[in-house]
Amino acid sequence: MNQTSSSHAEQEALSGRIPVLSGERVYTTYGSFLWTCCAFSAATWSFLIGSYLPFVGDWRLGVMGYVVGLIIGMALVTLASGVPSYKYGTDTIDASKSSYGYRGILIPLVSLLITLIGWGYVVEALTARGASNIVATISGTSITGAGQEHLVIGVAMALLCVVWVTTCKGPKLFERLNAYIGPFHMIVTVIMLGILINKYGVHTLWSSQLPADQMLTKSPIQGMALAVEFGVGAAMTWWPVIGGLTRLVKHKKHIIGPPVIGVGILGSAVVSTVAALAAISAGTYDPTVWMIAVGGSIFGSIVMTVVLAANLATMVVLIYLAAVSVQQIKVFARMRWELLIGLLLLPGLYFAFKTEWLLSVVMTWLSYNGVMFVGISAITTVDYFFLRKQRLDAASMFAKENSQYAYWGGVNWVAVVITIASVFGYLKLYDPATVVMAPAFNYFGASIPTFFLSGLAYYLAARLILIPMGKGGYLQHAQSIPTLGKSTASGTLPVSL
Repeated sequence: MNQTSSSHAEQEALSGRIPVLSGERVYTTYGSFLWTCCAFSAATWSFLIGSYLPFVGDWRLGVMGYVVGLIIGMALVTLASGVPSYKYGTDTIDASKSSYGYRGILIPLVSLLITLIGWGYVVEALTARGASNIVATISGTSITGAGQEHLVIGVAMALLCVVWVTTCKGPKLFERLNAYIGPFHMIVTVIMLGILINKYGVHTLWSSQLPADQMLTKSPIQGMALAVEFGVGAAMTWWPVIGGLTRLVKHKKHIIGPPVIGVGILGSAVVSTVAALAAISAGTYDPTVWMIAVGGSIFGSIVMTVVLAANLATMVVLIYLAAVSVQQIKVFARMRWELLIGLLLLPGLYFAFKTEWLLSVVMTWLSYNGVMFVGISAITTVDYFFLRKQRLDAASMFAKENSQYAYWGGVNWVAVVITIASVFGYLKLYDPATVVMAPAFNYFGASIPTFFLSGLAYYLAARLILIPMGKGGYLQHAQSIPTLGKSTASGTLPVSL
């Protein structure tokens, strides 16, 4: 194979659904994957979420609970989505066909696209409004009203163009970008913490709280439960992300650590602590405002610039992963990569004019967004680890005829029913929109019990229904186990719905 053909094959593998082989993977070191996870999680939304944590009550419990929830949630999600995608080099949706069927994956696919593309537009809005604040600060003028909105729209349009160009280059480019953005982001965040300490003092920062009438609860137990739930819920939204990234990781020992440390500790613990303290001190939860208010016009603008750079890298990853997964649908699988990226970014032109509205619903979006993936994560974890013993049939991921994952017409209705039931079960324990909590929520939260009950329900249903009926290939899955680094499809291209 000549060099041109080799480069073309590599590009196709990294930009499409073809399994990524060991020699083609872009995350070859622990640090490269760690900094991508860190940069991705430490974008503006992490500052925004951290700014909301004081509202759960004591900000110290809020930060601690949020971090604990993230660590637990990231460990669960990495097992559910990351491990199978790493082993077989496949996209998250292809790996989930074993539990949902080759047509039943429409449910996780729609949820994935809503999450990735939707959050991409949220990042667009955060970046555009943050950039307008920087321009106003540097120019020394107060840009308000129509002038500010015109600037926001212009920045959003420019961002969409840059994201399109960068995403078309594939994952190797954003891996190199994150290798610089991640560490620099942590440095400026720690400096921001130092500025807060110098400006207000350790004792004042430690003891400061929001006014009691602004807190969601005055109960420490309930406040802790809310914070943990925020963390687990945020981690569950990584189900679409982590599998798409781990298929690009070369070594098995790099699968668990970078997501848990990069997201749960570096990208969240440090960032959320600074954000919570800054929000209390500056009197606003909007990071695009308090960064400049706390850091001053010069350093605050530098911090915002670094965060906006992280936003760019984050949006590129989101759109890249969405473009890979949407190729499950035949019409998108036939499109050129550049056209597909442009199509996914097209609605961003509309949201460029609606940034303020989009950001006003971001926290409710986050809460409900995580709900969709609690049941999905539980089912895929039980299916892969407990029922299939970490063995999937690679050919069945890309076939309809004679696929072991046919179930009933390509749909595993058992998984579908349990997924829907998990959403209702979650909302019975906790409603993110109204913040209504069942008594059990104070001690167990909502995501963790829903996860384990959904997993148990699927395990029992598989043993009592699927296996006796011969559905899902649970008795045959060990017959063909591909070796990492060798072709898993033997010339068979991925098929679409």
